[in-house]
Amino acid sequence: MKFDPATLVRCLLGAIFVVAGALKIGAPGDFHTDLAAYAIPLPDFTLRLIAVAFPFLEIFCGAALLVGYWPETVGALAAGLCLGFVLMLGQAVLRGLELNCGCLGNIESGWFQQPPVALARAALMLWAAIWSWCNPVMPARPPRLTSRADLAPTQTL
Repeated sequence: MKFDPATLVRCLLGAIFVVAGALKIGAPGDFHTDLAAYAIPLPDFTLRLIAVAFPFLEIFCGAALLVGYWPETVGALAAGLCLGFVLMLGQAVLRGLELNCGCLGNIESGWFQQPPVALARAALMLWAAIWSWCNPVMPARPPRLTSRADLAPTQTL
């Protein structure tokens, strides 16, 4: 079997999304608190909706990346999510906000969850998402028939 870097990158990105979503899914209140700390001008209802729905989107996207389902569509979705991460974290760094990024749910906060580190992580994920989106690994397909002659049975005696 030949080593395929596109598959490795896609699967790593998918695993990160699944783990991140799974860590947030059980504590939407904590995720809502992390989102509110970004102080973006969105209604509280919207932040609550994001806190409940977003982990499911992350898990769906990650699982689809892991199994290679709809690589062009899910690759674009993953790149869009990662771009959102970069924008949110970038504005937090520029504004000097001290917060828990919320990326990995309510695990122990520390240097790994600080905005500059999370921004670097998100930028790396954005690169991986764009690269895997531009280099999709398509499943093997059966050969296509090119003419009606291909349908005719062969005669052997």
